[in-house]
Amino acid sequence: MDAFAQTFARPPRGLALPLIVSAFLCWTTGTLAQDAVKPTPAAAPAGAVKPVPPPPPIPFAPRPGKPNPDLPVFQKIGPGLFSLGDIQISKRARSVSLPVVVNMNKGMLEYLLVRTSGKTHESLFRTAIDPTQLQMAMLLLGVEGTDRPLSHQGDRAAPKGNPVDITVHYLKNGRMVPLKPEHWIARKVEDKMANSEPLSWVFTGSIFSNGKFMAQAQGSIIALYHDPVAMFDNASPGGESDRVWFVKEGALPPIGTPITLTITVKN
Repeated sequence: MDAFAQTFARPPRGLALPLIVSAFLCWTTGTLAQDAVKPTPAAAPAGAVKPVPPPPPIPFAPRPGKPNPDLPVFQKIGPGLFSLGDIQISKRARSVSLPVVVNMNKGMLEYLLVRTSGKTHESLFRTAIDPTQLQMAMLLLGVEGTDRPLSHQGDRAAPKGNPVDITVHYLKNGRMVPLKPEHWIARKVEDKMANSEPLSWVFTGSIFSNGKFMAQAQGSIIALYHDPVAMFDNASPGGESDRVWFVKEGALPPIGTPITLTITVKN
């Protein structure tokens, strides 16, 4: 540090006030001098339009923070296999698999699968999977659903969409057993219970309303009873009725049993 800087850093006793005053005068004098040489803007003629002031500067954008731990991780887990959170995607098989649990062992059904926050009182299975993540997984398989959704729940028209197969796997006697979910569904025909025939399923992709993805908002994922909000719908005869689908009592494993549900896009 030179002598001049040392003087301002540690001024000798009795010189502190004069030095501060001198520095202030030098600063103000320089400022006034600069102001004095600035040209005075000419007065605008009468009736002239005043210039529009420039827009305010764009605020500084902070650097992105740490990744949100609540967001799903998308990663490759094998040849042609990927995971999105708890959803497994097979590019080769054009399928998605997700964890669900048995939700009911008796009663009337309107859904095959809902989210845990959805209509669990009338669904065979429930899952903690986020419908938005499942929608993303289906889009990654190259399907988009329909642009002609049903007009309302219980619409008598057949739902449009991408045809899919649905299978379930569960652990029984130490091995994974595959079957169609219809094996656990009964259908009421002329006031008598009968085994459900194989059902036709389509990926509709749900709908948006007031900017909301409705499958996410209501938790409806796979419908037995026609529902435009659900992501998948039953395209078989009887899908327009909420009075014919029931749990096949005594056929299911206990409530809470883990199940792997696989949805495969038909070619």
